[in-house]
Amino acid sequence: MVNKLRKIGFSKLTSLEDALEKLFSQIPLNPIEEIDVRKSINRVLACDIVCDIDLPPFDRSAMDGFAIKAEDSFNASPKTPKKIKLVGTIEIGESSNLKLNKGEGIKISTGAPIPEGADAVIKIEDSEIKEKSINIYVSLPPGKNISKKGEDIKKGTPVLSKGTDLKAEHIALLASLGFNKIEVRTKPKISIFSSGDELLEPGEALQPGRIYNSNTPMISALVNLYGGTVIRGETVKDDKDAIKNRLLEAAGNSQVIIFTGGTSVGTKDYLPEIINESGMVLTHGIAMRPGAPVLIGFVENVLIFCLPGTPVAAYVSFLKITGPAIRKILGCSVLDPRVEILATIKSDVPVSGLGFLHYLRVKVEKKENIFLAVPVKLKGSGVISSLTSSDGIIEILPHQEGLKKGDFVLVKLHPE
Repeated sequence: MVNKLRKIGFSKLTSLEDALEKLFSQIPLNPIEEIDVRKSINRVLACDIVCDIDLPPFDRSAMDGFAIKAEDSFNASPKTPKKIKLVGTIEIGESSNLKLNKGEGIKISTGAPIPEGADAVIKIEDSEIKEKSINIYVSLPPGKNISKKGEDIKKGTPVLSKGTDLKAEHIALLASLGFNKIEVRTKPKISIFSSGDELLEPGEALQPGRIYNSNTPMISALVNLYGGTVIRGETVKDDKDAIKNRLLEAAGNSQVIIFTGGTSVGTKDYLPEIINESGMVLTHGIAMRPGAPVLIGFVENVLIFCLPGTPVAAYVSFLKITGPAIRKILGCSVLDPRVEILATIKSDVPVSGLGFLHYLRVKVEKKENIFLAVPVKLKGSGVISSLTSSDGIIEILPHQEGLKKGDFVLVKLHPE
């Protein structure tokens, strides 16, 4: 079969939708571990969180001022102030057994608990202390300048769902509810290889006919963005035995192995043979451009992704296939985390050949109140500068003959 493919190319390509459906059906969730909330940034929540306290847990002052009975301020004005007696002070962080009676006021700080009997707080700038009295210069309704118990979140309210990517705001919420530890999914250990006799490592002297390996650093960065842990990143020569040995060695301590290069139908593309001999090929050849030679398989229950060797094709294939698979392993509720922008295309974009998903790199410009998507590249899967000069990617569907100037398009921004 492999030799036949080398002679005629891919006789049949799988749709991306079918490839992902088949892939995702084979992926189990990673186990759960408990970690410190303060170290949970960018981890994936493994359980639903329900608020078990009221937030705030008590009625508190929303202003620096004086806790009063609202009725003591009725009809007050700068010309006709109301006067009440100052009977104490409550600072933030203090508990107090002070009880407020009619005609009395208590000095209070922002965030301090409201004393019994008070139902409003008058701001400092709307009042004045004279000796041991408080002059009130505005009329307040009951509840004014008080943050009520449970006003933010009431006890028993669901606040976070499993599968949430934990960001700084989520950590703040968890900490405010008293959580010290939290359950998250363990991060998959991932090995990355780039194959090719032409590859040099950055820092080596450039030689005729050779190029620097950009794929391993790029894919490593993407793995980290998508929640995995890179445990190995290497270059391997176009030698079948060397590639097979490195793959089997990595399978001993990796959950996912990613190769770039060596996956098409050329004479030195050994990976399809190796996966067929050592494990199982799930899919080889996907109807997408760039990225058609992608191979997905398993070796010793380790998930294998063989991505094209050209950098843009490897990048797009990761975003559409490998990245979502990593997030599926982590139980993420959103498998593609990229931000989407609705824009209009600035010029016509023809495509050659129906039946393929085409990925167009675009620059996003804002003109008045609309976003414009300016085409950078459709072809040229080795042109790295087309990624750095673009903001995102547009997907042109298999049934579309292209895009017409002014068409609405959905731009998926590059991940951050």
